[in-house]
Amino acid sequence: MTTVSAPAADGQWLVLVSGALRDVTPAQIRGTVLFGFGALAFTALINSTPFIQFFLALGYLHPVGVMVEFQIMAFALLAAILIANRAVDAGAPRHTAYVAAAFGGCVLGVVLAATFDLAWRTWVLPDAWPAHRPYVRSPLYRTTYALTSWLLLGAPAVFFYADRRAARKTAAYLQAAELERIRRSRLALESRLQAMQARVEPQFLFNTLAQVERLYDERPELAERMLDDLIAYLRAAMPLMRDTASTVGQEVELARTYLDIVKIRLGERLAFEIRVPEGLDAARMPPMMLLPLVDHAIVHGLERQRAEGTLGIAIDVAANRLRLRIADSGAGFVPGAGGEGIASIRERLTALFGNDARLDLRARDAGVGTEAVLDIPLEYAQPNRPVM
Repeated sequence: MTTVSAPAADGQWLVLVSGALRDVTPAQIRGTVLFGFGALAFTALINSTPFIQFFLALGYLHPVGVMVEFQIMAFALLAAILIANRAVDAGAPRHTAYVAAAFGGCVLGVVLAATFDLAWRTWVLPDAWPAHRPYVRSPLYRTTYALTSWLLLGAPAVFFYADRRAARKTAAYLQAAELERIRRSRLALESRLQAMQARVEPQFLFNTLAQVERLYDERPELAERMLDDLIAYLRAAMPLMRDTASTVGQEVELARTYLDIVKIRLGERLAFEIRVPEGLDAARMPPMMLLPLVDHAIVHGLERQRAEGTLGIAIDVAANRLRLRIADSGAGFVPGAGGEGIASIRERLTALFGNDARLDLRARDAGVGTEAVLDIPLEYAQPNRPVM
């Protein structure tokens, strides 16, 4: 960490002072005014008898002057605090800077207030020095009393402010560090998910290309059409495959287009149905999870049984959770089975949701065929969408 030395040259101090005074905020001004009135009230409370005698002797003009004096001292203290802030930010020792601010601000405030008091008593008050209190005529007495009283009030205020400012800076630093940690964690998770996703994509593509190759052997006239459709499909689908976030609508559309391509080769052997309730298109869904499951059902179910088969995709919502069911009429999702693609999907679910998501492979309730059930929390990509 680079440490900035405290300003020493006169030019640096002028820049520091002018910059500090420019930094004053409306909130600081309001706080200073309130502090001045509070200090006046406290002083009046512990010196109630002298204040009452002064007010009776000098009328309403005396308290007005006293109020102005306290505001002058309060703003002098504010200027000293702002300069100390700048000095600390520039590298000066915090304790030294605020001790100097407490003492220097009080001295400056008392000097300015005494100057105003002299002018006020000389030119404004009808009776500047009451005859029954002769000792107040002494400048040494007035200055010593004012400085002592103001130090008792101003020094604690300075150190209270310094502690609060240090606490705020520490809290801001910790918050920034936490945000940076979260940002780095998110980047690491995204990189990890992309690596997992990258393992799924080649398997899906190899399976698809293998189907094209088989079609060339069986029906060359359809193979060329399927290859053209596949190229167009991959050109549109590949950017979506690389995304780290997707929606039900996007994933279902990819699956539908893929099944249309597969149907070119399988013809009547494949019948599929997709059911998505209205309003669920915008629900969040991790990318490249539905498509590998559909591909798995085709390759491990319908392809191997060499007979007509059906595949259904159904999506519903229950208890604020999104459930996707991919069912086939064969053995595509034999319970306890599953290759690298299934394992990768489960790994990505754990990375994204922890224990709050699952993928189950099981036999269908009717006893014919198998199904994969993907269960994840329901979230919407767009804000303020109704929860079904």
